[in-house]
Amino acid sequence: MENKNPKPILLSINVCDLIFRDEITKKVSLIGLFNTIKAGAFPTQHNLFHVYVALTNGHGQYHTTLSIVDVANNKPIMAVEGDLNFLDPLQVLEINFELQGLRFDNAGKYAFRVTCEGIPVGERGFHVVGPDIVIPPTQGTEIK
Repeated sequence: MENKNPKPILLSINVCDLIFRDEITKKVSLIGLFNTIKAGAFPTQHNLFHVYVALTNGHGQYHTTLSIVDVANNKPIMAVEGDLNFLDPLQVLEINFELQGLRFDNAGKYAFRVTCEGIPVGERGFHVVGPDIVIPPTQGTEIK
C-alpha cells in the first residue's frame, strides 16, 4: 500500500565518530564530526562511525532507508532500512545509524542518501581519499 502522506523534510545528515544522547535532557552531542575518510591503501575498511539524521514534517509511518552510494557509478555500497513513525508533523525524529566495517574499494566521492517510501528526501556527500592527499584543517565558523 502506497503512503500518500507528504514526504518528511530532512533537517540534517552528520557523520561523526560518536553520538551521545543525554537521557535526562534528551539533548544529542555529536563527537568528532568529519567529511573525509583518509585511507592508507585500497580497498580500505572504516571500522566504526555514526551517521546522525534528523527529519521533520512526517505524517504517520514511513519505510525509511539510509544508503551509501559511490557517486562515480551511482552504485550502492550499503543500506540500512526500517520504519519511522511520526506522531506529529512538528516532531523532529533524530536517528543514530551506527555503521561498522564499511568497505571502500577506491578513493572518490560518496553520498549518504535518505529515502522515505522510496522517495528521495536528501543526501550528504563525503570523500574517501588516499594516503597522498593532505586534508587541510577546517576553518572556524565564528561570525562576528
